[in-house]
Amino acid sequence: MSVLSAFNNQLLAFFEEMSETYPEEKDIKTATETLKVLKKMNPKLIHATFMETVHKEFREPILSRNDEYLVRRAHEIMHEKFSEMAFAFWIFDKHWKTMTDTNKNHVWDYCKVLIVLAEKVPVDKA
Repeated sequence: MSVLSAFNNQLLAFFEEMSETYPEEKDIKTATETLKVLKKMNPKLIHATFMETVHKEFREPILSRNDEYLVRRAHEIMHEKFSEMAFAFWIFDKHWKTMTDTNKNHVWDYCKVLIVLAEKVPVDKA
């Protein structure tokens, strides 16, 4: 399995788990289905979008588990502009404050693995 496939599978697994954890959140279910289609059609686009939208600003806060920064920025992003990866921030905006420590640690672990995998994906030189 390529690193790109591992990254996309991990991101999809994260979205699927959030969809199962919060079944009332129809938007996360829709985002999960969109990711599945995009994974088949253009898997590199998922990685490129993640790198631009999530990794660029959030690498350090994720690795240092800075939830104060993430919650604040997630709220700003979710309420100010649309982003293809907006749902990557949804959990921090809507459910973080009521989540158990165990679930928070699980989210942190997913996010850290996504950062590490994303950095290992070879980038095409155009």
